[in-house]
Amino acid sequence: MGIHPPVVSLDKKKWKFTGLLGERKLFGKVVAKIKSYLGHGASILLQWDNSWQLGPMAGVLWREARKRSADLYIGHLEGGIWAAEQLRKQGKRVGVDLEDWYSEDLLPEARRNRPIRLLKKLERNLLCEGVYSSCTSEAMADALVKEYRCRRPLVVRNVFPLKDRECLDAKWRDRPGMAKWMERNDPTMERPKEAPVSIHWFSQTAGPGRGLEILFQALEGMDGNWELHLRGNLKEYEEWLEGACPESVRKRMSVHGLVENEELLSRIAEHDIGYAGELKEPPSRDLTITNKVFQYLQAGLAVVASDTDGQKEAARSATGAVAICRAGNPSSLTEAIRGLVRKRALLLSMRQAAWRAGGENGWEREAEKILHRLETGIPRGAI
Repeated sequence: MGIHPPVVSLDKKKWKFTGLLGERKLFGKVVAKIKSYLGHGASILLQWDNSWQLGPMAGVLWREARKRSADLYIGHLEGGIWAAEQLRKQGKRVGVDLEDWYSEDLLPEARRNRPIRLLKKLERNLLCEGVYSSCTSEAMADALVKEYRCRRPLVVRNVFPLKDRECLDAKWRDRPGMAKWMERNDPTMERPKEAPVSIHWFSQTAGPGRGLEILFQALEGMDGNWELHLRGNLKEYEEWLEGACPESVRKRMSVHGLVENEELLSRIAEHDIGYAGELKEPPSRDLTITNKVFQYLQAGLAVVASDTDGQKEAARSATGAVAICRAGNPSSLTEAIRGLVRKRALLLSMRQAAWRAGGENGWEREAEKILHRLETGIPRGAI
């Protein structure tokens, strides 16, 4: 959860963020790549799951963590949970934060060289023996308890600070053509009927396995006044996009590059519908709630989301703002989007409901939950 600024005052604390990746020298990076290569080779030839498969930073995190005298170490991401497990073996107080269910993540082709046994062991040990645990949804918490018979993790939603709304720039940078109808962008206002309904999707990387194929199929041949905007790194997937996206959709599609975190909410707020087409496989995708759902709500977009367990949970907490369609079903998605393109009053109602829901759930509230758990829910004597 470290991407969010803490709510507690730090003016009297000696806390600081230490980045490790950028500090690595060229020689260290070369060695890390060699280790990763050898680690994957050992897994294939010897059936030996090892930490080198978890990326170049696992060992670095462990070594750096040992230099610091902390009351509690919380592992996040795969390399982080390996480091946390080594600290636990040394008698340190540790916890785990599972943004994804790592041992149940990624598509089959990406899991072939993945250290599944090691990841399951790390998850089990930290969830059962650690003093703190958290994850992103009630659905994931239920699944982890069932799988590992562990103490129920605290549910911490992957949301952003409410004060981010104060930085909305009200500009039309993704959709400059809107300026002829509206001088400034206000997420709560009705937009002109002449303006196309804008469907938006974003991620760090835009490629296969993220529900985009279903979106392209759903939009192919769909009538009405609409346009599609994608934001993400597409450099590695340009050929895939060319083959996956029909020409009729490409004509109405704009692709945008990544922007700084401080600008992202403003760019999302230019659009009307936020698409969250997560698939039900792998299980981690079915159970988690991605941050895009909450950012759509915070920006005041009507959300069209697939019926994963995590996203249905998010819909229940954002009454009137989320339309649920069947995962992997283009016809169901077409019906949901077409209804909003044709019924502008319904679209406005959902956008306004999203704006209200986005203003009720921010990182400030989630941070309070973490602090409360640390103060009251940690076993006596653990900290």
